[in-house]
Amino acid sequence: MDAQSISSILNPAPKEETKKPGDILGKDEFLKLLISQLQNQNPLEPMKDQEYVAQMAQFSSLEQLQNMNSTLSQNAQYNMLLSQTINNTMATSLIGKEITADSNSVGLTSGSDAAITFKSAGFALSGTVTISDKSGKVVRSLEVNNLQSGSNSVQWNGKDNFGNNVASGDYTYQIDLKDTNGQAVTVSNYRTGTVDSVKYVDGQAYLLVDGAYIPLAQVREVKAG
Repeated sequence: MDAQSISSILNPAPKEETKKPGDILGKDEFLKLLISQLQNQNPLEPMKDQEYVAQMAQFSSLEQLQNMNSTLSQNAQYNMLLSQTINNTMATSLIGKEITADSNSVGLTSGSDAAITFKSAGFALSGTVTISDKSGKVVRSLEVNNLQSGSNSVQWNGKDNFGNNVASGDYTYQIDLKDTNGQAVTVSNYRTGTVDSVKYVDGQAYLLVDGAYIPLAQVREVKAG
């Protein structure tokens, strides 16, 4: 009886049942099957050189792919650790400096004004600035008009829609602008302030700016000082 070939073992006839993850042939199993075939082949019909070379090439490719996958995984982990170390070191150097970061929040001291800053992609004929507290409740809506393209600032007097001073804290805002044709104008919100301290959460650095923590990744400008 002819010995069963490696190709027939690696490519069995299709079956209706689903192949389980544990049934996947690894490089060790591949080598064992190859040795078994060499030991049990028919002496009168030895394995042809061409088939033998092809099977060895399959084994070599399998091993190289597994080694490559392991190396790439290790390199990815190393690069991630290195990147976090560099970012964390950079974060501490920002303490005391004024930064500008992507943010839709504004810090407020009760009884004082607060500047809501943003960039408009084009001229805005009209618009609304909606300010909410930490729970998401709207506390103030401000109407704006005739805003030029580029950086803009809207002053909030720290009062709610009923004229009462709101509590000190961090508030979020949403800006909806319309051009002369009533079409929406793209807005990019940002926040400027001095970094008071840095804290780390799950290896990521957060900057404390005017009572609010901003991820280091959102910083887009640092002023010397």
